[in-house]
Amino acid sequence: MEDYERQYGADNTPNFRTIHWRIKKLKNDIISLSIHEESKDLVDIEIVIDSTGIKSRNEGEYRSTKYGKRKEWCKMHIAVDRKTKKILNIIITDSSTGDAKEFIPLLEPIENVKVAAADGANDSNKNFEYSDDRYILPLIPVHVNATSGSPHRKLRIEEQLGVIRRRGRNRNVIPPKEIRKKNQEKWKSESGYHMRSIVESVFSVFKNTFGEYTFSKTKEMKEKELMLKALIYDKYM
Repeated sequence: MEDYERQYGADNTPNFRTIHWRIKKLKNDIISLSIHEESKDLVDIEIVIDSTGIKSRNEGEYRSTKYGKRKEWCKMHIAVDRKTKKILNIIITDSSTGDAKEFIPLLEPIENVKVAAADGANDSNKNFEYSDDRYILPLIPVHVNATSGSPHRKLRIEEQLGVIRRRGRNRNVIPPKEIRKKNQEKWKSESGYHMRSIVESVFSVFKNTFGEYTFSKTKEMKEKELMLKALIYDKYM
């Protein structure tokens, strides 16, 4: 700020229009690179992945009910480092996008990932296969009724639910549902899956600091606004 005042004068503080224009000129790739740099010097990273809804504007319950306005909101998917609690990647989508689709894009730019924890919404053949290909331990609970899938997913079904795979006509020995649930709860406590709760505290700090809504209206500006907020969150953690 001192350099700016020395060059342009103390009375030439940029106004809202100027700031808006400069943010609009920023490219998302540049902001993403700045966020990804937080993982540059980290090794054996344990990633926690989750998503949360962000309102498009602060309309409130009263206005939405009185005027019959449909609430608009987007989805913020983040990958958080368990140790530092910093956001290492962020993706903004519309509210209809499933979490499983963003699991791989969130992990791709981050190197040295050792563990990736995510909730059951990320249970898919592709996610388990990708994790195994990158030698990442996926802490993703499979559906309690799951019995089949790719070889990568079948290993998790056997590990979490206690399903025994055999050759022949009756290939799978499937325990009762109550036993499968108990087996999965035991797996969660022993595997470290419950570290996923860390991301909830990150969402809480993020929303308490920046609010639960975006000021921007267009999709492009919403993405930039939330990405810049994530960058500021990382810098001042």
